[in-house]
Amino acid sequence: MEVIGIKTDLVGVGEDLVEALQNGMQRAGLCLMDGDILVVSESVIATWEGRVIDLDTVEPDERARALADHYGKDPREMALIIKESDSIVGGIPGVVLTLNDGFLYPNAGIDHSNAPPGHVILFPKDSSISAKILREKLSSGRRIGVIVGDSRTHPLRLGCVGVALACQGISPVEDARGQDDLYGRKLMITRKAVADNLVSAAQVVMGEGDEGIPAVIIRNSPVEVIEGDDEALFSMPRIAPHDCMYIGALTGGLRPYAGGYDWLIALAKEAIVNAYAPYSGFKVGAAILAASGRVYSAGNVENASHGAGLCAERAALAKAISAGEREISALAVVGDTPDPITPCGICRQMLVEMGEDILVIMANLGGKAAVATAGELLPNPFIGQSMAKESDGDSLIS
Repeated sequence: MEVIGIKTDLVGVGEDLVEALQNGMQRAGLCLMDGDILVVSESVIATWEGRVIDLDTVEPDERARALADHYGKDPREMALIIKESDSIVGGIPGVVLTLNDGFLYPNAGIDHSNAPPGHVILFPKDSSISAKILREKLSSGRRIGVIVGDSRTHPLRLGCVGVALACQGISPVEDARGQDDLYGRKLMITRKAVADNLVSAAQVVMGEGDEGIPAVIIRNSPVEVIEGDDEALFSMPRIAPHDCMYIGALTGGLRPYAGGYDWLIALAKEAIVNAYAPYSGFKVGAAILAASGRVYSAGNVENASHGAGLCAERAALAKAISAGEREISALAVVGDTPDPITPCGICRQMLVEMGEDILVIMANLGGKAAVATAGELLPNPFIGQSMAKESDGDSLIS
């Protein structure tokens, strides 16, 4: 197998990546051949897509500033990380671990390297479409594959390896289940991350610095190049977070609070003052952040007929719903407990009704805090779709 680097001129926003690669190959006396696989760096793909951002144009909000302070990040970059990710999993000083479209990315894939001074390069908008365009424009009738590749670290390992973001013309994962091992035993779970392995080979030549090699040709590899444009064959397989052996083992419930909602916790603490708890004396406050940006807070309300009482979380939720809110972003709940207070079962059911992705920040008066989504607090919930019943094409739920 050969790994051949393509050295190009610096590719800027608005410049033609196809032309740059063609010129680079021409200068080196290279051309793509049947069966070749082209691996292209994600940073040059993102630049080609125009995903280069001047940090001076970014105005961070309160949450971005709080998280930036917690993780030691530039508030402007933190604002971009929040915008570019589905959720923030955690992090360490200088690095924020994010989840987006089923993939884990440090700092939402935002890159300082190979960006102009004062700028950052965002993650490609759609690596699959970019790979498809490159394959169509560079193939010239030949069977070629294209991979958009990035570099990542593995848990508890120093150094970067390659990872594929998108493929065209090859299947990214080869199913080896059913094959025999050296002793004749059938492989039960093995799947080969073919595309990731090819990107790792390409990274050795492409480098991470000023090499000026944004792409390589991989020739004579044992990987089959597939003709046609069946996207199902080329799509990157994903694993749900709870099925991942790393995330599933390390989370599966409450996570340490990573900051960003101190102000919402403070509002929940304030709500404790107006809690009505003459029977138990146990006061709880809750504050809900709606998607509209408005906040609704309340304390718990007890009653001599104990079943008529109302937890703080449900009291705040009732205020939000009564005001017309239907999308809830986050809820903070605070109580005078040894550990961060957690919502009761009924409150969890009420929360998950409004969305399994609602972030729940649980805290005590001593400053301890933890977070989880409503869906994590109540897995496999009973929701509206659970009552759906097909009848002549109609549902009982309107």
